[in-house]
Amino acid sequence: MLAALAASRLAAQVTVSVQAGGRYSSALVRDSIVTPFDVRPALAPVVVVTLAAPLQHDWAPVVTVDFSTSTLTRHDADGSSTNLDRVSTLAFTVGVRRRLPAGFTVGAGAGGLKYLPSEDSGIFRQGSGALAGVGALTLGHVLPLGAGRHVSIEARYDLHPFITPALRAEGFDASRLVHRVALTVRTDWGATR
Repeated sequence: MLAALAASRLAAQVTVSVQAGGRYSSALVRDSIVTPFDVRPALAPVVVVTLAAPLQHDWAPVVTVDFSTSTLTRHDADGSSTNLDRVSTLAFTVGVRRRLPAGFTVGAGAGGLKYLPSEDSGIFRQGSGALAGVGALTLGHVLPLGAGRHVSIEARYDLHPFITPALRAEGFDASRLVHRVALTVRTDWGATR
């Protein structure tokens, strides 16, 4: 009975959001050994789960877990490309979200991101390295469906540094900033959005 009461109070105070969509990522590695090349994730499906306080106040606290997975692709200067191993990312951010006029929302957060390679080879042959700091921005628009139902379209941008122990061993002495952009559809459950 106490658990049911606690769950109902939590549902009245927290909105749970689930998002799904696609993500583009900039290059993880760019170099010119004999000819220029870069390595970057292919377009990736992304799933995001968010816990947030209701947007009844100016800024509402938000906790987000973000997961995406794709193959790595090497792109050579001659236009050819080669699929490499699969890599996934898991990010955790804490931030704020605010309602804007005309059905828009804006948010910002910071946290950590971890690369999860499918196998220890290539740029991940000595592991994926430490947890990377990540900063994220979101811009959403609520689309009402009638009778209190809605979905939102949300654009997510984040950036983080990328370096692995194998890259350091090959002479890469500085991390590279990776920019990621995702377009998702979001639906909410729980407290008033």
